[in-house]
Amino acid sequence: MVLLWLALGLLLLLGLVVTLRTVQFRSRQVSGETVPDAGQTEALQDGAAERLAGAVRFETITQRDPADLDREAYHDLFAYLADSFPAVHEHLSHRPVNGLSRLFRWQGTDADLAPIVLMAHVDVVPVEKETWDQWTHPPFGGEIDDGYVWGRGALDDKASAVGILEAVEQLLQQGYQPKRTVYLAIGHDEEVGGEDGAKHLAEAIAENGQRPAMVVDEGGAITVGAIPDFEQPLALVGIAEKGYLSVEISAEGLGGHSSVPPDETSIGSVARAIRRLRDNPLPARLDGVTGQTFDHVAPEMGGAARVAFANLWLLRPLVEWALSRNETTDAAIRTTTAPTMLEAGVKDNVVPSTARTVVNFRILPTQSVNDVRQHVEHTLDGLPVSVAVVQQGEPTRVSKTESPWFDLFKRTVREVTSDDTVVAPYLVPGTTDSRFYSDLCDHVFRFAPFTLTTDDRERIHGIDERIALEDYRKMVAFYERVIRNADGLTDGAAEQEAA
Repeated sequence: MVLLWLALGLLLLLGLVVTLRTVQFRSRQVSGETVPDAGQTEALQDGAAERLAGAVRFETITQRDPADLDREAYHDLFAYLADSFPAVHEHLSHRPVNGLSRLFRWQGTDADLAPIVLMAHVDVVPVEKETWDQWTHPPFGGEIDDGYVWGRGALDDKASAVGILEAVEQLLQQGYQPKRTVYLAIGHDEEVGGEDGAKHLAEAIAENGQRPAMVVDEGGAITVGAIPDFEQPLALVGIAEKGYLSVEISAEGLGGHSSVPPDETSIGSVARAIRRLRDNPLPARLDGVTGQTFDHVAPEMGGAARVAFANLWLLRPLVEWALSRNETTDAAIRTTTAPTMLEAGVKDNVVPSTARTVVNFRILPTQSVNDVRQHVEHTLDGLPVSVAVVQQGEPTRVSKTESPWFDLFKRTVREVTSDDTVVAPYLVPGTTDSRFYSDLCDHVFRFAPFTLTTDDRERIHGIDERIALEDYRKMVAFYERVIRNADGLTDGAAEQEAA
């Protein structure tokens, strides 16, 4: 009887703790405020959409080999931008960096304040010729129709590049002079790694010896339905990027006629290696950046989800299991494993003597390339295969969120969207040019305020890429507000940035 009462008491105590933690699970959102004399952009200025559409028409197509670039297309684009944004080119110092990238510097009035960097890129991925007739509008037509600007680069990433210039042009027309120096860093090879563009831009900015207070790049957007059972607009701000490791797994075996196959073929060995890696993924981890994501999102949830995230001390295994059931959320809490290439055989009745596959891993910031390499070696131990690294890159450093700068960023996002928008930090699964600033700045934020639906996500690098004019309006307003709000930090915040 005593044990029964003791058990009931423990259950009541447990229920009380769970209830209290749920009640104390407070929102981390920051209300948007009206900035004095902000000159809020209520509508796109005359010609703004046409200026973006004009930029889309230049075929600045990226190439792995710089010698294959159509350099004239880039020079023509920058000449077009100079004509389109005369105030920017008159009042900001600007210069080419490593040939095809551009760096603009808007001198601030207070040299003691660290600068901010707004960055974007103007290169775009190719459009396969056989898909051209599947586009609603020509991929490099730069047409405006049905409330959208259509064409390759309209989302990724000329909207950001042109939107930044549009915002600065408007500020100059309003007579605005920033307190902080503002850099505009426009890269030309992000789609192939940024080694010739963004890397050199970051080095050029670092030459002044002053670390930027904040860097803003692409990488996150406003999503709806990205998290199951959460329907509010969710602005995901990238604060870190996954690392990557690609390994080639190869096997050799006896070749010959398929009528008398050997017990172990090269294809069989490679297939077993793929299966082992897929059946033994690295463990899910609901901590780090994704933990921060749900710290911001979960307080806005209702019902069981709010209770669960408020009590991870008790329910973490159950929550991790539930998240792993959805491919999107599973990728957010795990280093992913994806076979991406497979090669073997020359004829249907010949057993090949060699076979190879390439497996790509996207690595959480809480792990390293070496951790994943050891995982591969351990998992494939005993199989007759060899493993070689194809390419690798460590996860980026995680930007600070418990800071005035992230509060500023959250407030700015809600000012140009609405107070219904939930803003949360986010782990970018791919790579952007901003990784070259990871060791240069504590506050690298990857975000542009356009709405990214499942349909829109497929348009990036795909058919019928486009951006809504309403989203482009928000982007221009966002960059304008970022500059103004950065100037409005309190003295205390400025002291923290310099510490």
